[in-house]
Amino acid sequence: MAEKSKEKDIPCSPQTEQLLKKRGFTIGEKINFGSFAKVYKAKQIEKDGKEKVIAVKVIDLDKTSTDYRQKFLPRELYTLRKVRHPSVVTIHEIFTIENKIYIFMDLADGGDILDYLRANGPIPEDKAKVWFRQIAEGLKYIHSLGIAHRDLKSENILLDKNGNVKITDFGFSRTCYDPQSGKRLLSETYCGSAAYVAPEVLKGQPYNPMLSDIWGLGVVLYVMVNNALPFDDSDLAKMVIKQLGRKWSFSSKVVDKLSPEVKDMISQLLEPDLTKRPTMTKVLNHQWFTGVKKKEKCDKSEKVDQSNITDKKAEFDKKKDDKK
Repeated sequence: MAEKSKEKDIPCSPQTEQLLKKRGFTIGEKINFGSFAKVYKAKQIEKDGKEKVIAVKVIDLDKTSTDYRQKFLPRELYTLRKVRHPSVVTIHEIFTIENKIYIFMDLADGGDILDYLRANGPIPEDKAKVWFRQIAEGLKYIHSLGIAHRDLKSENILLDKNGNVKITDFGFSRTCYDPQSGKRLLSETYCGSAAYVAPEVLKGQPYNPMLSDIWGLGVVLYVMVNNALPFDDSDLAKMVIKQLGRKWSFSSKVVDKLSPEVKDMISQLLEPDLTKRPTMTKVLNHQWFTGVKKKEKCDKSEKVDQSNITDKKAEFDKKKDDKK
């Protein structure tokens, strides 16, 4: 993993640079990087001639594994081309040039949820409710396409300049149904960050990745309102036991400030029994959302203050073998 950076870099040859310019794209300063991928600020000339600041993720295929190129990358590109939702990062163009892939996307310049927590502490419940609903609506949409994210975590929930969320990083995503038979496909791959992973994944048994996404959603919500993780992931064997036994609690700093409804929401999402874990429809119909309009956005006065966002580490190189 590598730290965020704003140094100048040359991600392409002069020939590629000219080709991208003809398509209306120019690449600027580097803002993030990992072992085989870098993210830069970029500019796009729109049809009306206006210039828009966006981002581009550049993947160097020469630095990737065969397994990544054959399995994970095709799935990620498939998902990125398919998803179109207000709560999912928007992709503008994808180019493959000189053994590099250029993914031009919207710039979420408000950082991510983890950045926000580091700078501000626990998210007030009212704001968490708005952001969480946006995340849940985005995930429900992704699932409606027959796709599971498989790596939901605070670092993969970005904030745009208006303070609205954008789900990102589909490097572990995959379709959940066989295209010929329509039969549901189970996963056996250990995906994502341990602290956000469901017990059925940690146990190494075949699992429904959509239900595991819902567990991850619960961890994200817990982290948002507690500014802490529900489980200690330093010992995974002990962590599974605690997950299955519901051995988690709210932070003493926030427990008295949280409503019974948000506590119940988290409890339902962190349900170890797969037959009782809620669907996304049930999540969005939960009583916690009573009075929250479907298209509610953050007030302009609640835009993210970027001045005190702290540096964090990038995680582009966490791809693991998929046994399918």
